[in-house]
Amino acid sequence: MQNKDIFQEKSLNEKNLEIFNEFFPSCLSIENNNQLTLDVEKLKALLGDFSEVKEEGYGLNFVGKKIALNQAFKKNTKILKPLNETSIKESPSKHILIKGDNLDALKILRQSYSEKIKMIYIDPPYNTKNDSFIYSDNFSQSNEEILENLDYPKDKLDYINNLYGSKCHSGWLSFMYPRLLLARDLLKKDGVIFISIDDNEMAQLKLLCDEIFGEDNFVAVAPRKTGAGSAVTNSDYALRNVSDFILIYIKTKQAKFNKLIVGEKKYPFKDELGKYELKQFQATGSASTRNARPNMFYPIYKTKNGLTAIEPKQEEYEIILPTLIKGEEGRWIWKAKTFEEKKHLIEIKDGKLYRKVYIDETEDQNEYQVEKAFFEQYRNADGTKMLQELFGGLSVFSNPKPLTLLNKLIEIATNEGDIILDFFAGSGTTAHAVLESNKNDYQKLNEGGGGQLGSLNSGFKERQFILVQLDEIIDAKKNKSAYDFCKNTLNSQSPSIFDITKERIKRAGAKIKEQCPNLDCNFQTFEIIEDSTQAIHSKNLSEVNQKDLLSYSNPIQIETKTLLVNLLLCESLELTTPIVSLVNNALYLAKNTAFIVGDIETRAVLENLKDKGVERISLYMPAISNDNLILELSSNLFSLGLESSDLKIRG
Repeated sequence: MQNKDIFQEKSLNEKNLEIFNEFFPSCLSIENNNQLTLDVEKLKALLGDFSEVKEEGYGLNFVGKKIALNQAFKKNTKILKPLNETSIKESPSKHILIKGDNLDALKILRQSYSEKIKMIYIDPPYNTKNDSFIYSDNFSQSNEEILENLDYPKDKLDYINNLYGSKCHSGWLSFMYPRLLLARDLLKKDGVIFISIDDNEMAQLKLLCDEIFGEDNFVAVAPRKTGAGSAVTNSDYALRNVSDFILIYIKTKQAKFNKLIVGEKKYPFKDELGKYELKQFQATGSASTRNARPNMFYPIYKTKNGLTAIEPKQEEYEIILPTLIKGEEGRWIWKAKTFEEKKHLIEIKDGKLYRKVYIDETEDQNEYQVEKAFFEQYRNADGTKMLQELFGGLSVFSNPKPLTLLNKLIEIATNEGDIILDFFAGSGTTAHAVLESNKNDYQKLNEGGGGQLGSLNSGFKERQFILVQLDEIIDAKKNKSAYDFCKNTLNSQSPSIFDITKERIKRAGAKIKEQCPNLDCNFQTFEIIEDSTQAIHSKNLSEVNQKDLLSYSNPIQIETKTLLVNLLLCESLELTTPIVSLVNNALYLAKNTAFIVGDIETRAVLENLKDKGVERISLYMPAISNDNLILELSSNLFSLGLESSDLKIRG
């Protein structure tokens, strides 16, 4: 039996410490007033002669880096609240939209989605003079605690606090650093991340990503043409900037990009052995000369009886030699002995030798092309036009990324069933592209494509999206069109970018649903809220006030659907896991985990879970008034084939 918080997320520090305790326990000791101490010399000895402690070297340093790192390592005190009923239905949508700060969202998602995301695309704030920086990372620790833990002098800490929300490089990097650290944890080993950025922070972001993802996992800086190449200017020195960039990194070398099918292999000839194509018999390329492979240079004799590499004694013949290559003698692709064995495969056309290559029906007959790291066809105007068409001509979002760009990234980086994450969702282009990609892939499986498609092919797995968008308020003066649309059409009390994100996904999904009725075009919506009990737990005794103590002694009752969603995360189950109600407001089943979230008799638990294949039970204690339930369950776990460690106590 294990007693843990409802949200049992471990910090990165705790995870790293577990690794040290498992593999290098002799390097850790408790010294100096119960402080954990690392013996660096002992660690070096265990690692071998190559190990070295790096004191100085090339890398990216910026003011506030240690605090930014601390932000990623700190425990989360937030939970998810479902905003629609689909979140606890037995067959919920596989797509997810989260409202809130993406730093909190990434920490929450890490519980259940660690190493499960195949592709991340983000379009973070570009840190330009025209952009307002609306994210504000808060430090819940006291100033004294930060000073003590990170060895900052007070004047430096005050300076760092002023960086957040500013447009300086250090402030922007401090904002991005913890988010990218957490994002890397979510990527699968064969995962890839694409980051759109302009030249204001591209150089700094490249160094930051080298540190987080590893220089060896850098793939490319891919320029993207954003607009037209000419414009009137009064400046004597300005050049028109018509591009931004996409930084591309992989998690590990296991990542592979999909090659694009550009056609089928051609086999234009046919004989009694089947279809074949003709390929040159003379070698081509850098090692195609006689000097490179002398044993592949020899005369071929053409007689009335055919070709041979052995000089005829009695017959007349014509000698065929490899042609010159830039003044040097060429060579054939086979040795003379091989030629004699396979000369039946050789044909002469226009005085040149060719070899027959027959079709192999067991091989893939497609021809492929690797995508260029240059995106020329995906301009801002295309994204704007698409969004305006979707919103009846209204301009509700500035410079949305083109749908075709995200379609292309998804095409080259993902496959059926993969999860795509965008934690700067903006107008929702990534979600739209995922739905579009699912439609395109499914249509390819159906003869003729398009039209009203029947039931889903059992072998077809849809890609899934997870989007996160801050509830960023829309300025009524700067974007009156978007503000009025949210206020009047969507009846939003406080118009925000999140309203636009949500509505765009709805409209895109409805349009695709018309063509493919059986595709999942819905989505589950969640909001990040404060878990008051967790927030109190994270405070020092000196910080706790009377209101906190009252909340702690009389905790707010969490509604069942919110409780179930966060218990899913506790048990490392994905948010889209179907939940079956066995006893309403008391007993639920998700995959192989049972959740007890209300008063229920032990007998009812055992009866309802019999033959359900349950592997663990998660019991939320604050909702249970029967103090004997734990003891009764513990003594009857054997009847379900469970052990005491399979009973998890939450709350």
